[in-house]
Amino acid sequence: MLEQNSIWFFLSRRKALYGSLAVVLVVAALLEALSVGALFPLVTTVLGGDAAVRGGSVLSFLESMVTLFPGRDRLVTAVVLMVGFITAKSLAVLMRDYLIAYGGAKVVHETKQELFARLTQLPYSYFIAHSHGDLSYRLTTAPQSLGLMLLLFPSILAQGFIVFAICLLLMTISWPLTLGIIGAGGLLYGLLRQASKRVSHVVGKRRTAALSRELGIVVEFMAGIKEIFAANAADRWMSHYCEQGRELRVLHVQDSVWQSVPGVLIEWVFFVLVGVMAVLAQQSSGSPAASIPMMAVYAFALYRLIRSVSLLSAYKLRLGSQVADVGLLHRTLEEPIAVSPNHRAEEASFTKSVIFDHVSFVYPGRQEPALRDINLTIEQGQVVALVGRSGSGKTTLVNLLLRLYDQSDGAICVDGRQLAACSRSSWLRLIGYVSQEVFMLNGTVRENIRFGLVDCTEGAIEEAARAAYAHEFIAALPHGYETIVGDRGMMLSGGQRQRLAIARALLRKPQLLIFDEATSALDPTSEAFIQQAIRDLARDHTIILVAHRLSTVRFANKIVVFEDGRIVEMGTHPELLAMKGQYSTMMSSSVE
Repeated sequence: MLEQNSIWFFLSRRKALYGSLAVVLVVAALLEALSVGALFPLVTTVLGGDAAVRGGSVLSFLESMVTLFPGRDRLVTAVVLMVGFITAKSLAVLMRDYLIAYGGAKVVHETKQELFARLTQLPYSYFIAHSHGDLSYRLTTAPQSLGLMLLLFPSILAQGFIVFAICLLLMTISWPLTLGIIGAGGLLYGLLRQASKRVSHVVGKRRTAALSRELGIVVEFMAGIKEIFAANAADRWMSHYCEQGRELRVLHVQDSVWQSVPGVLIEWVFFVLVGVMAVLAQQSSGSPAASIPMMAVYAFALYRLIRSVSLLSAYKLRLGSQVADVGLLHRTLEEPIAVSPNHRAEEASFTKSVIFDHVSFVYPGRQEPALRDINLTIEQGQVVALVGRSGSGKTTLVNLLLRLYDQSDGAICVDGRQLAACSRSSWLRLIGYVSQEVFMLNGTVRENIRFGLVDCTEGAIEEAARAAYAHEFIAALPHGYETIVGDRGMMLSGGQRQRLAIARALLRKPQLLIFDEATSALDPTSEAFIQQAIRDLARDHTIILVAHRLSTVRFANKIVVFEDGRIVEMGTHPELLAMKGQYSTMMSSSVE
């Protein structure tokens, strides 16, 4: 039922198109049966017999169409009739195939766009809970299965209509034999249906899981290529990749073998039935030659029927191996998106202060709070440094400021208003964020500074680069601002990447700048450039510094010391040294 719901979920997105397709499918099936029946007048004419009353109502009707033109050559008329029906059927098939292809491509395109749009709306915690390989699979591989499903399902309906139309034709020729064929075919289809449920669907689900794991291994390997090579640990990823490859190979063989079963069985049934038909025709007619036209049409119709049943069964088996991916896409598109209950979010502004009022936070799935009863005021124009050991809560506080998470208790207020009441996008427009690990596009220096901001001038880009002490090294690059930085910025040093990140943040003209461990992995020269840039920016920006190196925070207006999710000390550099507490101990350790 879930699989059927998933199929109809996607088909219903283009009801008018697939409704038109259903009409074309019916017309094409009727023309298929009539084009087969049109063989009867031709064979009768060639043999010189008169079988107008021996082939049933449909064949008699087609025979009568030839006699409507007595003045013309009968053979020519029979040929024209047959060619006419075949031409009409061919046109209907072309229209059918076009609608199937167009509808599938349209739905897949819209689904991929909707999937990506949903990713941009999902909370940050969603990406923490799902692997990159799984999300990449949903965006790339699973839509391919949806496209195949949208090709297979209408094709199954097309073959089903053809089976029905030809069965009606066969019933008019010999209903006892046709009923026997339908009974045998129904039994065979039932067996194949059970095989599809028990084998192809199970294989499809296992294939989906294996492909997702395989893609995850590749994504993980490419993301950590430098560290993996440095640790000489590539064999581990190679082993896992080969293991998934072996599993996919076995699943592919199983799926291919089961998809070949319908053709083999149905070909056997066809020849058995042709033999039975020949014997019955011989016994029911004193003149075997008189039965030849009817036998020819019946055999040809039976061949087309068997062919359609074979295709229908094969399509059904292939469809069974795709429904797991289609179901995955269906569930993804129907996953609820957490929306702020405040539908009238206000535009954010920052002209006075940001206040943390008894703020606590617990990460999803954990018991221990990451922040406990935080009370902190950040005045506009201040430089506030957050220091403490790893895991003490500094980055968590920054995550709350970036609205990646909402606090569990307490309130965060900006200029006297609840931050949660403000539009997230308008708040983020006021923030410039520079992290320790800078994300770089595999593009030019200019593209990395612009970072999707389209409404900025070349002069603004260069101004931001100069403010970040980046213009000088950019100008020295082979192609200046048009230099390709490589995947993840591998063509640049760590310090150069950091300065580009600062320029990127400044281009957005933020009111609040956040530096999250921006100098922790830099050499002294690069660190000096970054520190000078921060000092210059402090003149007209509010700055939050998250730092391990205490040498970078001495000039801060306020230094906040974290320990186990709590604020344990707060003050200026001289004040904290005079306390001879946690900060003083950390300073002594860093000097040593």
